[in-house]
Amino acid sequence: MSTMTFRRLVTVSTVAVTISTFAPSGSAGALGGAQCKAADAKTIFHADAVKREATLAELVAKLQARKDPFAMNAAQISTLQHASSAISALDTKVQATCYATRADFRTDAATLFTGYLVYWLRVPQSHAIEAADHLSEARSKLGTVATKLGKLVGTNQQAKIDLDAMTTALDTVDAQLGVAPTPGMSIAAVRDLAPAPDMTADDAALNTAHSDLVAIRQQLQQARADGQKVISDLQG
Repeated sequence: MSTMTFRRLVTVSTVAVTISTFAPSGSAGALGGAQCKAADAKTIFHADAVKREATLAELVAKLQARKDPFAMNAAQISTLQHASSAISALDTKVQATCYATRADFRTDAATLFTGYLVYWLRVPQSHAIEAADHLSEARSKLGTVATKLGKLVGTNQQAKIDLDAMTTALDTVDAQLGVAPTPGMSIAAVRDLAPAPDMTADDAALNTAHSDLVAIRQQLQQARADGQKVISDLQG
């Protein structure tokens, strides 16, 4: 089981516990002569809503700071902002509603955990997009270095061998990460994910992208090491 999948399982378990432990209580106001229910649960719900809004705001800020080589950030930012507004509206509704029963409250409250999937979907999705941005920037810089080294190797055979290895690593990166503005297949798949009753396909797409991003980072590290070898060859 991947670390990402484990985190989602923990999140789902936590959500289940949170919803099940909302306890009914009296509150100010009346409903047909009876007190409104779940006043203390509303407080818990509000804290959960605010936490998610803050998380979404952090994700938006990080994506706004990136160069967006694959033209995915603007759409993701819009999605995150829409989710934040919807969560705020839901919280306002919950806080203003006088619930006759605990079950009525749970019906509305459950939407926070099933309709937006901030931690199950939006966080890893945004991180994948942000990681692709960072890796694309690193790929561009290493490509510039490789081009400059190519003009310097001359007849140095070892330098040529190491430069070829660097170029091969960068070609592997291009095949997985994509070449801006076109993202690789697994990165593009992450871009369009949305909350669903069955998140199996979303999980699979996120895990595949995560694995590819880790592999891409390793290839970039290899390309950097090969480039350093070329420099050493030329200096020797």
